[in-house]
Amino acid sequence: MGLLRALLVAWLLGPLTAAATEVAVVVNPAHPESDISVVELTRIFRLDRQHWKAGGRIYLVIRDSGAPQKDVVLRHIYRMDDVELKQFWLGKLYRGEIASFPRVVSSDALVKRIVSQAPNAIGFIDASELDDTVRALSIAGCRPGESGYLLSSAEN
Repeated sequence: MGLLRALLVAWLLGPLTAAATEVAVVVNPAHPESDISVVELTRIFRLDRQHWKAGGRIYLVIRDSGAPQKDVVLRHIYRMDDVELKQFWLGKLYRGEIASFPRVVSSDALVKRIVSQAPNAIGFIDASELDDTVRALSIAGCRPGESGYLLSSAEN
């Protein structure tokens, strides 16, 4: 009976600690910028800034609802939930501030494929998925895995 009770308690409580999700902001490997401020990243992700400093329209690629990476970005960059973000995009579209919504994709592999093929694209993926097809930007001088990195599900 003790084992059964322990299993039931473990099932009800779930894991006590979940692994932190580290989110990497990625650009095309040929992109000239390597570090971005939190303010500029927020402006880009909110499409308040729509062109790169070097020229070219920014092409924003975001993950779909329910992805842990999107939850981290919603909390730390947008500071809203998914429903509020959809309302935010609709408002910007209605006011003529944007011509279309960001590209929404269902996997990190799709984010990487689009960003690797589009020189002006920016997106985000789980940092564990980084490879040489994309390049991670430092945010305010910090890279994924470093202490104080902004885009982590762990409390900073």
